[in-house]
Amino acid sequence: MKVYVVDAHMLAGYDFSVERRIIEQGGHQLVIEQCRNEEEIIKKCADADAILDILTPMGPKSINALRRCKVLVRYGVGYDSVDVKAATAKGIKVCNVPHYCVPEVALHTVALILAACRNLLNCTMNIRAGKFGGSGNTLRTMRRQSRQTVGLIGFGYISRAVGKYLKSAGFSIAAYDPYLDDAVFTKANVRHMELDSLFSAADIISVHAPYTRETHHMINKEAFAKMKDGVILVNTARGPLVCEADLIHALRSGKVGAAGLDVFEKEPFSHRDHPFFRMDNVILTPHIAYKSVESTVELFMQTAQSAVAVLGGTDIPNIVNRRELGL
Repeated sequence: MKVYVVDAHMLAGYDFSVERRIIEQGGHQLVIEQCRNEEEIIKKCADADAILDILTPMGPKSINALRRCKVLVRYGVGYDSVDVKAATAKGIKVCNVPHYCVPEVALHTVALILAACRNLLNCTMNIRAGKFGGSGNTLRTMRRQSRQTVGLIGFGYISRAVGKYLKSAGFSIAAYDPYLDDAVFTKANVRHMELDSLFSAADIISVHAPYTRETHHMINKEAFAKMKDGVILVNTARGPLVCEADLIHALRSGKVGAAGLDVFEKEPFSHRDHPFFRMDNVILTPHIAYKSVESTVELFMQTAQSAVAVLGGTDIPNIVNRRELGL
């Protein structure tokens, strides 16, 4: 059977040796393509038995052109670049790789939260400007962690790890997730709150929701209005979960005291005239929360392993359209 990497150019310089070994050991052939759009996928990959997709969006047009595909695996935790409904209609299993970077993203999130809480960017800029000392009006008010509540929006694997780290540091933790039973929150010793209650109670809000039509711009001016003055916002999930125009307004007004962003509405984020670059209370990182040597290898391995497992008839837990396919 043929397993296609549809957009190898997204990992320039990588030879796909990890995937090739796993796929060939499973008795299949790995085919490397560099498709930059759906038209190229249709032209080059229509006979695929399995698709490995890095970032190229796959909608109904390309999915319906797949003549015999059994599984489509997205390199990563999120799978918003794939039209799951179209794949389900074709009987194609859609898989993600949900665990490969949990410790990395969790630690990066915690780093952004702590850096914002302790005004580290502002302190660095002050020292570089020749200003020294922790007093005066140049620093945002800092508070003891035991007096602060962190609100987690979404309570999946990464969010739970963030909560565990921060709880050990002395923060109180609350979380919102409409898809989980109360028992999950009880087991983690985390307060389960409805979204509006979390907005009003949290001193720090960290976003970990999946990106869907329903969650697009879920953090917007209406949400900010419900939050505490001076709230800290951190997003290491997906950029479009937050309306950047509304966040900029909230930062300028003081409603949001600081923000830590690893993801953006439009990526790559390189707009040198963007207001974020003129704000000393906004910490920016270039969508790297998931990165480490170990997580990269695990991503390559688990992507290939998922395809081989499905082609071999094995039921695996990371089929995201399991319910829709009646599995």
